Amino acid sequence: MSDRPRTDDGKPIGGWVLRAEPRVFDVAETLAEFGQVFRFPLDPSPRADLLDAGQPCFLYSADTSKVVGIWAVGEVVAANTLIEIDATDGPGQSQLYAEVELLPLVKPIPVDKLAGHKVLSQGELLTAPEQSNPIVLRPEEVGAIEEFDFEFVSPTPEQIARVEEVLGSEDGMIFQLVGVDRSFGILDDGSDDELLSVVTVSEEGAFELGRFQWFVDALDLIRFQSNGMVLEDPVPIVAGLPDGDPVAVLQVEDGLLSLYRIGPTTFELHDPAEVDDMEPVDRFESLDAALAGLVEGIEETDGEDEPDPTV
Repeated sequence: MSDRPRTDDGKPIGGWVLRAEPRVFDVAETLAEFGQVFRFPLDPSPRADLLDAGQPCFLYSADTSKVVGIWAVGEVVAANTLIEIDATDGPGQSQLYAEVELLPLVKPIPVDKLAGHKVLSQGELLTAPEQSNPIVLRPEEVGAIEEFDFEFVSPTPEQIARVEEVLGSEDGMIFQLVGVDRSFGILDDGSDDELLSVVTVSEEGAFELGRFQWFVDALDLIRFQSNGMVLEDPVPIVAGLPDGDPVAVLQVEDGLLSLYRIGPTTFELHDPAEVDDMEPVDRFESLDAALAGLVEGIEETDGEDEPDPTV
């Protein structure tokens, strides 16, 4: 029997559709402003709780004044977020949001094409119009949608900047890894209801790679993306300390943990709080091992099970 999760009514979960009704969510306006959909309102429900990072996700626009069909494609990037909404004429309210990364298609996939597919025509999206979000896709339905030819529209730098502003990340860099031709960062504005944003910067521009609730998950993505990354030359050791710039820094409560490349495959982690001790916190024999060691360094500094560098 498959271990794939199922909905309460027994449907195997291959992915999700978020159906955007014009009175609730303006697809065209959101895509014009941000170049993507990164957050989508949901009503709390057992089904909404089944959304999980990495699951395929599709945005379906039901606005009959435009093309009805699939407008954006991507995935769930994190668990749902409950955000307090300020109210000017009364007490504030909370709204549940799906955390997604959905990029717009050059040409939406119209509903007629979906209905003409023998697999998709039997799916919940078309047979259960009363079903509230999220709408489940069986694995074979996800495969059927992916059979269509489609191209993505990449967000512009201005649109990415607007997303980062909403996410509160413009001045919240808590981790940075710097290479010769690209760098990675983890951003956090310090508020309880925002997610950590993983970004990369290169000659091609600045791009968000994903958002996560926990630092360890954000760093795992950077560990994967930085495989084969070209770093600056190793720095020498002078008077017992690295003499040069670190390849990575991590903001902690009492300063910055700094990671130095001191040999072709050797890295040292130094804690500025230990001013009387020139010995490194730890030494590693690869960049991947060093990044993993940063998580351990946070745990030692903050003394928490789940690291939070901003505490």
